[in-house]
Amino acid sequence: MNTKEKIMQSARTRFAREGYEGLSLAAVAEDVGIRKPSLYAHIDGKEQLFKQVVTDMANRYEEVWQTTCDDTVGRPPLERIESIVNTLTSFFSDHETWMLTKRMLLVPPPEFREYIEEVIGTVETKLKRFEKEQFRLAMERGDLPVQSLDELYAAYYCFLDGALLSLFTFEEDREMRQQAAFRIFKKGVGWDE
Repeated sequence: MNTKEKIMQSARTRFAREGYEGLSLAAVAEDVGIRKPSLYAHIDGKEQLFKQVVTDMANRYEEVWQTTCDDTVGRPPLERIESIVNTLTSFFSDHETWMLTKRMLLVPPPEFREYIEEVIGTVETKLKRFEKEQFRLAMERGDLPVQSLDELYAAYYCFLDGALLSLFTFEEDREMRQQAAFRIFKKGVGWDE
């Protein structure tokens, strides 16, 4: 791992743990094994470093769900949705990824709120388009009863938000709860298993 990669790894970990306000560039330099002034050969400053961490996070998020989309081409729409659910819960179950996401979305630094919304929002918009199309296709194929696509997606999104939020709990049965919630969601929208 080169120095720039070590800096990014330290920044991800520290932003996830300490937030933007708590991050010290001196601590990042110490993690990497260089002096603080040497950081500036690799980064422009704390703001640029934070934006890079946000961008990298969004890129990893997009890559993981896009890979699932690519890997499930040709499968039935609801199977593709189920694969996305499994991919996202797996992706966000990484503690550092979840903590970073939580900080970015729930308590973002006010000066970066718009930037975060733009970067993450772009990825979310693409994912939403894919997911809604799968639900539309499932209704068209008769795999789901015809219903309001917007309401169906809103219910799905609430289920998914809850499943991801449960990752933040310390309970050992979170996976069982996620699966139970998904089963109940499926029943509620007429998704036969």
